[in-house]
Amino acid sequence: GLISTTLPASPPQMASLLRLQALFSLKLATPRRLPSHLRCAAAVASPLPRRLPAAASNGSPEQRASETDLESGLYLVATPIGNLEDITLRALRVLKCAHVILSEDTRHSGKLLQHYNIKTPLLSFHKFNEREREPIILKRLHEGEAIAVISDAGTPGISDPGMELARLCATEKIPVIPIPGPSAAIAALSASGLPTEEFTFGKIRQYCTLHLSIVIILSIQ
Repeated sequence: GLISTTLPASPPQMASLLRLQALFSLKLATPRRLPSHLRCAAAVASPLPRRLPAAASNGSPEQRASETDLESGLYLVATPIGNLEDITLRALRVLKCAHVILSEDTRHSGKLLQHYNIKTPLLSFHKFNEREREPIILKRLHEGEAIAVISDAGTPGISDPGMELARLCATEKIPVIPIPGPSAAIAALSASGLPTEEFTFGKIRQYCTLHLSIVIILSIQ
């Protein structure tokens, strides 16, 4: 518990200690009672959903971003690759405090958000609608919102939607903030026992290597 004692306590003393502990716990679990720089950190640990003050809810996007303690920008958030516990505290804070979460599959991502009691709205964002969504998202970012992007598993933009949106944001001088996390490629490599000083990911290098090998063989013949 948050409060403990090594001395025997009478029933009245014990009741007072329990009331004090409950009050202290409530203060820790209520983001609005904490200093601004700790609000979102407390929101991650608290089972209560994030609620913005009424003034911020009706205010400008800049005011809302200030209340959530997230700078305006695009947050590329890595998510678990199979085990829901494989997610960072920073990722949870960003997902709780963002104005909206762009998701490759809202049904799949909904399970993650439900597991951690995250109430941030989800908006579908995948290869079939990303061109249509991009102008709307850029407009909201220019208005000062903090927008998170997640894929079904792993890191957005790495064999997943998000790369083109990140490029557009960089072109328009909108901050792009990577929130690192689990990687299937790195996890597999670390357990393989293979040399890891140099390695590649993807099909382009494999294709180039194969093509170069064929050229060398043909030239030798």
